[in-house]
Amino acid sequence: MIQNQYDIIIIGAGVAGTTCALALQRAGYQVLLVDRRTSIEKYKKLCTHFIQPFAVPILHRLGLQALLSERNSMKTKAAFLVPGGVIDPAGGYGSDDQEQSAFAYNLERRVLDPWLRQQAVEAGVRVSMATALTDLEICADGYQVHLNVRRNPMTVRCRLLIAADGRESRLANLLSAPQRRFVNERMAFFCYAKGIAVPAQQRSLFSLRDQEMSFLYPLIGARTLLSVYIQKDRAADWALVENEFAALVSLFRHHMPQLDFSQATQDSPMFGYKKYANQIRPAVTQGVPFIGDASVSIDPMSGVGCGFALQAGDLLARAIIEQGIANPVECAQALAQFTEQHQAFFSAHIDGIVADSRVSKNEQSMLNTYRVILNDEPLQRAYLDLTGRLITPGTFQRHYLKAIARQRRQPVSAQEA
Repeated sequence: MIQNQYDIIIIGAGVAGTTCALALQRAGYQVLLVDRRTSIEKYKKLCTHFIQPFAVPILHRLGLQALLSERNSMKTKAAFLVPGGVIDPAGGYGSDDQEQSAFAYNLERRVLDPWLRQQAVEAGVRVSMATALTDLEICADGYQVHLNVRRNPMTVRCRLLIAADGRESRLANLLSAPQRRFVNERMAFFCYAKGIAVPAQQRSLFSLRDQEMSFLYPLIGARTLLSVYIQKDRAADWALVENEFAALVSLFRHHMPQLDFSQATQDSPMFGYKKYANQIRPAVTQGVPFIGDASVSIDPMSGVGCGFALQAGDLLARAIIEQGIANPVECAQALAQFTEQHQAFFSAHIDGIVADSRVSKNEQSMLNTYRVILNDEPLQRAYLDLTGRLITPGTFQRHYLKAIARQRRQPVSAQEA
């Protein structure tokens, strides 16, 4: 049974909301986690489920390292097939010492989402599925929240309310939360397949060709996620395709000719989007913090969705635990800390990703950029760390300028070699 009073109510039991709920419950807060999905087994389907290395320590801190076992996920690293060559420096992310370097993990949402919710239940979080937020009232000592629980109306109270209910956030609508929207000139198709051999060293392959991209993620259970990101002006071409999976595989053969797709078979419906604007809301609106897609919902091509959700949920939980919410002063301090840390981490990455989703680029400039990267081993490592979100675009730009200076000092014959 749902009780009438909680310390914290979180609307949305996705990765961000459940991560935050789990950490707060373990810290001694009474948490209610609600979600419109009908059961804890439901999961988000339109996702690359690529856990970048910056987010892996969060899973360890939450005691969820079992998710990173061979049974549940595939340890991986991105290799980039770009004009002029392959960006794939030795080792993992973040260090020249291979024993100290980090890795990414391909962790499917069909594994991650139910696992996180089950851990929340076992920690004592009250998880209420098939529950919709209908209205709310802001009170002197918190919030009065009106819910529809399996079509039964219910009102509960809390000291702090958290929005983790996705890009179409109901809480955002009720609070008139401002949002910024930026054009995304890509459309995308996702599909799971079988019959494709795992690339060498369990690499996840990202190919850029003709200003279009194809990503191949090896998964547990002999499955592979294929995703392509193409310019919107090709939408008409795809609309005329009778067999979308055959067209998808044909594009991968063009982008990754070194792989064998002859035995590839379709293992899921085709998912995708034709319109997916980059959308950003403030970290806090009217005393309500926003996390996950409710705050930052940007081009899935970047593969940051799961990692950003884990990061936001973790930052908010730690701010609440460190500052407290026993009174308005503590709440204000917790939200101020969260806002500052949210801005510090996300802003630089968001700006770079939004800019990249405007796909029209100067072809020669792009070729020149990759030529510099391919000719400089330290810069390749910096590029890998940027894509793993271990460094910011600004830091990478400084590495890039240093690489240009190094290459200009080299003899022409050495550069050509």
